[in-house]
Order: sequence, then structure tokens, then C-alpha cells
Amino acid sequence: MIITSIVFWVCLLTLAIYFLGSLSLSVKIVGIRTQKMAATYSVYNLFFVLMRIANTLQAPMLSKTVETSIIAGEGPQLQVFYLVILMSTIGSIVGALFIPTIHRFMTSAVEKAHLQNSILSIFYKAKPLMVYRHFMKSLKWPSHKNFQRLLDLENLPIKIISMNIIVSCLQTVSVLSCLYAGYLNPSLRSTCLSLNGFILGISTLLSLLITEPHISILADKVAFQGADEGHFRRYLSLVILARVLGTALSIFFLVPISHSVVFLAQRIF
Repeated sequence: MIITSIVFWVCLLTLAIYFLGSLSLSVKIVGIRTQKMAATYSVYNLFFVLMRIANTLQAPMLSKTVETSIIAGEGPQLQVFYLVILMSTIGSIVGALFIPTIHRFMTSAVEKAHLQNSILSIFYKAKPLMVYRHFMKSLKWPSHKNFQRLLDLENLPIKIISMNIIVSCLQTVSVLSCLYAGYLNPSLRSTCLSLNGFILGISTLLSLLITEPHISILADKVAFQGADEGHFRRYLSLVILARVLGTALSIFFLVPISHSVVFLAQRIF
């Protein structure tokens, strides 16, 4: 496999997307510690915007790789898709390891945003050197207790954990499977790519109805009703592991889902 400049940038952007995606879970901890959920999400929106920008750049680059290969008469470059999934998994793992650091880093930003009633004022007053020093002071390796919690299988919320794995798997493989389906049936590659919304819609629906409300409600109970924070942190550690597993396992579902996309494009639509 030859890694072209486009594939390199796709991998780099994929790493950034999944790194920022894993950091979204740190928002819950910051909200609990500061008890300022709305301000916390306002600060996190900055990370969300960066993730969307990276996503916007990544998708057309990957599409161009597929189009160029099809026009050149080359066969399916499955290794490229596997490489993207590998970078997704690495990004998720690195993001998970950085959660304690971002938790500490974001806490200060949330407090300042709450006091000044503005996020723009934080940017205006922030100096690069000051931000760098604050980030270095915030650096923290995950506590060994976080890893110990993963070994505690008592009262394991199997249904919710399984759902997190499924959602992460579908989110990872949605665009990739539709693009790979374009290799399997080049004449319907535009139709196959448009089915990305169908797969992503299923994962989004499951996320909005099941996984996200569950973790958000638990966070509110800890922040405002005195629920056990240790229990929440154990649950959060399991969710992080589930999302990493879901991302990694998507490599086994890429080809089967791609064939399903081709079937839908040929028979139903």
C-alpha cells in the first residue's frame, strides 16, 4: 500500500476527529466538578467545532481517493480503509488517556467563562504562553483507580455498554462502508455514498435515545442530587472502553455493511 499525501492527511484528520470525540466525555466530569453544566457545554462547543471542521475536510479527501482509484481502474484499496479505522482507534485511545488532562484544563476555562459571561473574552485575554503553561500544569496520567474500575464487573450495565459499542461501531463504519461500496459497484457509487445518512441516522438515533441521555442523567444526579461520583466514574470508564472497542471492532463490519449498502442501492432505492 502506497500512502499518498491525501491518505496521510485523511489519517491525520481521522486521528484528530476521534481524539476530540473521546474528549467529549470529559465534559461530564467538568460539569460535575464545577456544577455549571451549561457553561461547560459552551466551552466544549469549541472542541465540537474543531471536530466538525476536521470532518468536513476529511470526507471529500477520502472520497477523492476512491474516485481516483475507480477512474484509474484500480481494485478496492481495502488497506486504506483499514488504516483509517486503525487511526480512528488510536485517536480514541489517545483521547481517552487525555481526559484527565482536558478535565483539569477545561475546568479553569469554564470558571472564567462563567464569571465573564463570555467565551470570546477568554480568547481575547488568553496569551499563547499562558495557555501553554496552563496546559502543561494540567497534564495528568489517568489514575490507576480508573483502570481498576474496568476490572470491577459487579452490576455491570451490559445493555448500555453493548449499545455504546454498537453506536461507536456504526459511527466509525458509516462513511467508510458507503465509500467502499462504491468500489463494489462503481456505477452506483453516488447512491451508495448518499446512504451514509441512513447508517449514520441509525447510530445517531440510538445515541440520542439511549446512550447520551443515560450518561447525562447520571451526571446530573451526581452534580445536583448527591449521587455517588465513584459509581459515575466507574460507569464513565466502562463507556470509554466500550467506545474504543466499538471503534476497533468496526474493522470486521466494514465489508459486510458495504455489501448491505450495495444491496440497498440496487434493490430498494
